[in-house]
Amino acid sequence: MQIKLSLRVPLFPTEDESKVMMCIENLLGVQPELKRIDSTEITYFTAENLPIDILKRLFNHIRQNFILDSVRQCIIRDYSSNSLVIPLHKQALFANKIAFTTEGTSSPLGDVELIIQPDNFDKFMEWFVPKTEDGKELSPRKFSEIANL
Repeated sequence: MQIKLSLRVPLFPTEDESKVMMCIENLLGVQPELKRIDSTEITYFTAENLPIDILKRLFNHIRQNFILDSVRQCIIRDYSSNSLVIPLHKQALFANKIAFTTEGTSSPLGDVELIIQPDNFDKFMEWFVPKTEDGKELSPRKFSEIANL
């Protein structure tokens, strides 16, 4: 299975750019090559063709915090046009924490958007956020299984 990963992060004029860079590094574990897109009101940083390994932290976080069902519902609800945008709270990432956002919980400084484009959405879902029963995975998955999909 092919999965295309990219990132989009807003930088508002009132923000410290180094702190936004820290958010990105805390999420990815490395500082990727970023493209800066300046406009009159806001700047965006984007990164394309990110390695699949960056999903490992999210994969583990979802399981350690027992939020498979919630994340699965959000992904199903928000998936469209072969693309999935996972919004993550920028201020939480600065503190090296992961917090998924929803419409009412977005960061006032904008969310870090992880964009996932799997070529097979069903297989991706079965691996990333499989179905559960009583909150437990029906068929537990390991991160390394991505290579076999």
